[in-house]
Amino acid sequence: MNCLFLSSDLMFGPRVSHAAKMHGSQLKIVLSPGKLEVELGQANYDLVILDLSCSLFEPNAVIELLASSRQQIRTIAFGPHVQEEKLAAALEAGFDNVMTNGQFNQSFAQIFSLG
Repeated sequence: MNCLFLSSDLMFGPRVSHAAKMHGSQLKIVLSPGKLEVELGQANYDLVILDLSCSLFEPNAVIELLASSRQQIRTIAFGPHVQEEKLAAALEAGFDNVMTNGQFNQSFAQIFSLG
């Protein structure tokens, strides 16, 4: 499974990438909305994961970019449980799954095993 991880957290990204690799998936870390658009134009992806702690990405804008790519991409957004507004905004934008940081950390096997 080809995945994109939208985050500016340089410490957490490698951990997520390792988890993806351990479950047979490939993951690219995307640091900016412009880079997301480039990636979507260059390859097909199965999953996009948005770190809601990264202020560079707005959930609505991400969903719009994914829709314009015409790819069938599963989406996950995650963030701190105390940032209820950001979690709700991701749900409202149309993300398939929205979870807290803790739920995301505990779900690596399930996330990266689904094809």
